[in-house]
Amino acid sequence: MRAETVTSDITVVGGGLAGVCAAIAAARLGLRVALVHNRPVPGGNSSSEVRVWVCGATAHGAQRWARETGIIGELILENQYRNPEGNPHYWDQVVLDALFAEPNLTLFLNTDVREVAAGGRPRSA
Repeated sequence: MRAETVTSDITVVGGGLAGVCAAIAAARLGLRVALVHNRPVPGGNSSSEVRVWVCGATAHGAQRWARETGIIGELILENQYRNPEGNPHYWDQVVLDALFAEPNLTLFLNTDVREVAAGGRPRSA
């Protein structure tokens, strides 16, 4: 097993949708973010590995005029545009592309966290 020491302002452990959104939000605030996920694709249960579809407020069309906002809303809207057939592997790519678009975010896939040392406060954005 390879060990690596990483320094960041914020480390998000877990690349499910909550972790993805938290990491993107922090990166957009100008913080150096490390997102660590122990699987090969981010998205958690919504990824192609598990395939629990993200429906949000629309409830798969039952609430026609309801919409999600914020970062998850951005992801859903991008997926609707790029992936109208609902291919789960395309959804994986939408999530990956959103993470790669953030210059302050470093993504670690297939990675476990064994130790964390915290100190001080994050630098100002």
